[in-house]
Amino acid sequence: MGEASSIRQRLLKLLPWVITLAIFVIIFRRVPVPELLEALQQARLLPYLALMAPYSMIYCLIDTFVLTQAVTWFHQPVRYTRILPVRAAAYILSLLNPGLGQGGTAYYLHRREGMPFLEMAGTIVFLVVIEFGQLALYAAIGIFIVQPQLAAIFAPFYIVFIAAFAIALTYVRHGFSPLVRVLRAVARLSGREISFTPRPGGPRARILHTLQTAGVRHYLLTLLYKAPNFFLAVLVHYLAVQQFGVQIPFLALLAFLPVVFLAASLPITVAHLGTSQAAWLFFFSAYGSEARLLAYSLAAHFTFMMLNSLIGLCFLRQALKAPPKPQQEQPLQPGYEGHPHHGNESSLP
Repeated sequence: MGEASSIRQRLLKLLPWVITLAIFVIIFRRVPVPELLEALQQARLLPYLALMAPYSMIYCLIDTFVLTQAVTWFHQPVRYTRILPVRAAAYILSLLNPGLGQGGTAYYLHRREGMPFLEMAGTIVFLVVIEFGQLALYAAIGIFIVQPQLAAIFAPFYIVFIAAFAIALTYVRHGFSPLVRVLRAVARLSGREISFTPRPGGPRARILHTLQTAGVRHYLLTLLYKAPNFFLAVLVHYLAVQQFGVQIPFLALLAFLPVVFLAASLPITVAHLGTSQAAWLFFFSAYGSEARLLAYSLAAHFTFMMLNSLIGLCFLRQALKAPPKPQQEQPLQPGYEGHPHHGNESSLP
C-alpha cells in the first residue's frame, strides 16, 4: 500500500512536467524554433525593458498595498514599510513555485510580526480567490463588450463558475448541510469517513477564518485596490508587444488578456509555462506572426519573473532581519473575531 502511494505521488509530481512538455511539442510543431530565435533577435529589447522594469516595480508596490490592507483588516495594523520587504522577498520563492511564494509571505509575516501562521495563510487564500474572481470578471466584461458573438460560448462557463463560487462561499461562511451530506455520501462510497465541517479552533477553521469573516465591502475594496495593476498590465503589454513587431488593438487585449492570465494561473504546468503561450497564440494570432507572439509571450513571462526576483533580492536582507520575539500562537476560540476593529466600518480605509 505504501509503495503504491509513493508511486502515485511521484507520478503526480511528474504530471506538470509532462503537460508542459506536451504543450510545447504542439506549439513548436506550429512555430519552428529557428523562427522563434529570429523573432527574438529582431525584437527591440531596450524599449521593451524600459516598459517592463517600471511595471514590475509598480506591480510590487500595489501588490504590497493590497496585502497591507488585508493584514490590517483581518489581523493587526502593520506599517506598509514593514510588509514591503516581506512581499518582495517572496517573489524569489515564486520563481520556483507560485504557491511557495504565497506560503512564504504567510510564513515571513508570521515570523516577523508574530501573527498566527494559519490565519495569515487564510488571508493569502482570500487574496488568491479575489485574484481569480477579478480576472474572471474582467474577462467576462471584455468578451461580452468587444466580442459579443462569443458570449454564447463563454456563458456556460461563467454560469458554472458563479454557481460554484456561491456554493463554496456559502459553505465556508455559513455551512451548507445539503452539500456536506453529499460529500459525506461520496466519501463513504470510497470507503472513507471524512469530516467536512471544520472543528472550531482547528486548523481548517483557522485557515478559513478570513473568508468567513470578510464582508462584501472587503471584497469590493480589494477588487478596487487590485484594479490598477490589471489596467497597467494591459497598457504595458499593448506597448511592449509592439517592440516585437506585433500590433494588437487595445480593446482586444482588454478583452482577452484576463483569459491569458487565467490560463497562466492554472496549476497544471511547470512555472505556469505552456498554458500562457498557448493562450497568446490562440487569442492573438490574427494580429501578427505566431513566431513573434510566441517570442513575446516567453520574453514577457521570464522578464516579469526575473525582474520581480531582482526586486526581491534588493529587499532580501531587510526581510531576513531578526524579527521581534513572536507571540505564541493560540488556537481560535469559537467567538474569535480577529482584529479588535474587524467589522467596524471606521476601521476601513
